[in-house]
Amino acid sequence: MLSRLVYPGLGALGLSALARRWSNAGAILCYHNVVDGPAPPRTGEASLHLPLRAFQRHMRWLVNHYQVVSLGELVGRLEQRRPLRQIAAVTFDDAYLGVFLHALPVLRAFQIPATVFVVANAPSGGQPFWWDHPAVQAVATPQRRRAWLAEFRGDGAAILRSLAPTLESALPRCQQPADWETIAQAARGGLAIGVHSRTHRVLPTLSDVELRDELVTSREMISRETGTAPEFFCYPYGAWNTRVREAVRSVGYRGAATLDYGLNGAGADQLALRRVNVPAGISDAALDAWLAGFRLRLPASRDPDPLLEPREIAHRQAPVGWKRAELGG
Repeated sequence: MLSRLVYPGLGALGLSALARRWSNAGAILCYHNVVDGPAPPRTGEASLHLPLRAFQRHMRWLVNHYQVVSLGELVGRLEQRRPLRQIAAVTFDDAYLGVFLHALPVLRAFQIPATVFVVANAPSGGQPFWWDHPAVQAVATPQRRRAWLAEFRGDGAAILRSLAPTLESALPRCQQPADWETIAQAARGGLAIGVHSRTHRVLPTLSDVELRDELVTSREMISRETGTAPEFFCYPYGAWNTRVREAVRSVGYRGAATLDYGLNGAGADQLALRRVNVPAGISDAALDAWLAGFRLRLPASRDPDPLLEPREIAHRQAPVGWKRAELGG
């Protein structure tokens, strides 16, 4: 594939390093989960569950090429118009248990701060996220994923009811949401906790009352359970519009993370922070290039790039008003 030639070529020519050195823009990495083992698991949405060995390699490379700061520090630099050259922050969406079991020890070993965005209903729900359910994995296609988000507003319970699943959702514990005690313990140890809504629905499709519940009730629940005061929000599925952004601002969040690809330079919108979404199958050369601001975008008529996350490909042509909604983000 073209990407297997281009990305290593950018590195070999020194273009990625040159862009990284001269670009005055901070990178925010977006991970989802980290699992033990040398390869992505065969259960769940494979693109979300990064093998531990790959995560260790990513973090070692990151500290050798960037000054890795907290999300709060990166946003502070935006607010104060301070330099952002070779500045990076690490985030995780959904608060899978694997993040706390496998990623957190690596982060501590490298002294890397991170923010984990929690879906407030998930820790006490006792159920895996719907996109990892075997019934979903058995029938998922890009078209069905778009339909589920549009018709059911990303409501996991409604999506599963529509499939009438006969398969048990037996997933390894590390591929399920972390419990509150695990999250609270990590927060006491210095991990930053952010808000990823209450139910992980598609926010632009909700009424004003529902939207406020997703923004405010979720923060109250997370604050009560963890003893923290979350400053940052993360849009479920990466879906946001002007109304949702204004609601996030009005309830007092300091910033909000999207799944829109890119870096954050002077003048970046703190309530629409761009990130580099890291799929489990990404090559080292591609990650280097993406963080430098280079990412191939194939025409719609071309075969999908295998290095791009399948969930992202599925939602390039998102409904009008959405900002590239991505499944499970």
